[in-house]
Amino acid sequence: MPTTELSPFISPVIHGAVSTGVISDARITPDHGRKEEARPRWQALIDDQLLEWGRDPSQLDDDGTQSPSRELIARAIDLASLLSRENYAAPTRIVPDAHGGIVFELQGNRLFESIRLSSDGSAEYCAFVDTHLVNRKPLMLSDI
Repeated sequence: MPTTELSPFISPVIHGAVSTGVISDARITPDHGRKEEARPRWQALIDDQLLEWGRDPSQLDDDGTQSPSRELIARAIDLASLLSRENYAAPTRIVPDAHGGIVFELQGNRLFESIRLSSDGSAEYCAFVDTHLVNRKPLMLSDI
């Protein structure tokens, strides 16, 4: 388990949030507190999105951006599998960032949470309430 407490990473969705352009036909839906449905949504994220990215990371190339490496995508799959086994809510979306990283995002009514896997292998958890940063912690993913 990552060395940072992730209990806030289980919140309902914020409606009307700005889209980050992630694949829109992924089979995940907001958790709304139904943990028994989290594992299939995690698996859908892994199967429909992360594995697809791993097959061809260049599909994420865009002007001025760097695609995540296959190694980082494999770490994201490991993290998603771990969080699924630990019954954490599935994120609202998983998106690549412009610098070759991957971000797990979960939106709640007033809460927005993210786990960012950076291209250098580091990871960070952040929580925002009403857009104000309230928690920011590095994650140690060497346990994965």
